[in-house]
Amino acid sequence: MMPVRDVIRKGCTDLLALLVTALALSIAAVLPTVAQAVDFAKLLKEADVVLEIPADFEEIPVPETEVFSFEKAWRKKDGSVEIRLALRPIRRMVIDYSDPHSSAPDPNDMYPLMFTAMIGQFARQGEMPVRDIPRDLARRTFRADWASLAMFGADPALNTRHREGMLLALHKNRTADAYLLILYDDPDHSRKLLKELVKVVRFRELTPLEVLEKQEEEARKAKEAYLKEGGDQPQCDPPLDAKQVHRTEKDLDQSPEK
Repeated sequence: MMPVRDVIRKGCTDLLALLVTALALSIAAVLPTVAQAVDFAKLLKEADVVLEIPADFEEIPVPETEVFSFEKAWRKKDGSVEIRLALRPIRRMVIDYSDPHSSAPDPNDMYPLMFTAMIGQFARQGEMPVRDIPRDLARRTFRADWASLAMFGADPALNTRHREGMLLALHKNRTADAYLLILYDDPDHSRKLLKELVKVVRFRELTPLEVLEKQEEEARKAKEAYLKEGGDQPQCDPPLDAKQVHRTEKDLDQSPEK
């Protein structure tokens, strides 16, 4: 199997990638319990999220699955499409991290790891094209500071009747992460609908650009200070302009090459 060169530089080992995924999955497993402890309306307010569910969708019980816990689910009345929503306010994230050789990850920085871990669990074997949405478009469309989109064949472990999946991930700095899963069957006939459905969730308020830049500068200085004091340097970083093509652990497990 060819290495995932478009995502991770050659110096990053498979072992590191698996450890990162395991960490993100452990957080994903804990966070739903915290999120479900509050009223959904309160959760929406805390996450600063606005929903606009189309009139031809009706709320359904969230399908039970061990893969991930969502707060809400809706199905198109004709049964052709299903959407599920998960909200993760940053201040509710508690990371149990005991590695003596590294610092605990900042909950505000977990969204790319969570996103990668989620699509690795949601997808069947095969490639999963992932596209980070340009910041200007993410801010204009979702009022988000970061957004990314993945498409894949849906794993039956999701407890879904549909074959295809799309995952939209949104992050508002120091506020919340939002994950919208769309499940459907016919990509050609669903293309127009998918473009509309990704707009059902957005943040209520847009972070002023000057505030966002100040927050990022503070985070950069804190990281530099940490490294100067002897903290560990990340072993690899994705290229900034990389086209991401992920493969699931299911593929890695069955590949004759590592």
